[in-house]
Amino acid sequence: MPVRKIRIALIEDSETVRFFYKAIFERNGFEVIEAENAKEGWETICDARPDIIVLDMILPDVSGLELLKKIRSVDFSRAIPVLVLTSVKEIQEVQKILQHGANYYSVKGQDPPDKIQEIIYKLLKRTREKKPDGASENEVDSSGADRLFWFH
Repeated sequence: MPVRKIRIALIEDSETVRFFYKAIFERNGFEVIEAENAKEGWETICDARPDIIVLDMILPDVSGLELLKKIRSVDFSRAIPVLVLTSVKEIQEVQKILQHGANYYSVKGQDPPDKIQEIIYKLLKRTREKKPDGASENEVDSSGADRLFWFH
């Protein structure tokens, strides 16, 4: 039986940053699904059901913080680890990001790519350890309500 690659949703508006991290993640065996704004990011999360989300806070349509709140408010995405990779540095904003459910916060350029990858593995390991026995990663609400986006 083939093993499925770890799936990362990379939600980042900078094409350069997306290209850089996607290349690193794919070179290390991850599957990367990209989105350049919050709306595409939410659609990606609904469609791809990623194992982890790498999220920028400064997005062109809706803030990454609003997307993070949405991720944490919906059953199927609530437990997905979110690694925030952003240029936001203000302590009040960082506190908000962590209060709203980010599992890890890093300023772009602060942690080298190998450290980001190490953090991803740690977050995934922690998530798997918390998963209740018998839970299926394919169990989702099939009503379609989770696909409704919260802005237009």
